Amino acid sequence: MRNPYENDRRMEMISLALAGIIGPIAIFKGYPVMILFCLFLLAFSILSEGLFYLHINKTPEGIKQFIKAGVLVLLITALFFRL
Repeated sequence: MRNPYENDRRMEMISLALAGIIGPIAIFKGYPVMILFCLFLLAFSILSEGLFYLHINKTPEGIKQFIKAGVLVLLITALFFRL
């Protein structure tokens, strides 16, 4: 039987893997938009972890992860408009 929270963990791991692959390539090639996309992937990973915590009834940890992801998205968006 499958774990009901497997999709949350899968989204988290896929976004982390993509960030781990795209990030170094974008840094070495010097593509600022790809670096920002990689940071958005990291924020999505944090958001997925927050969803997982909410599903397993650990609400304070989930809310903390949502706040972290929100602050990161705000900083990334501000950085995007500075470029």
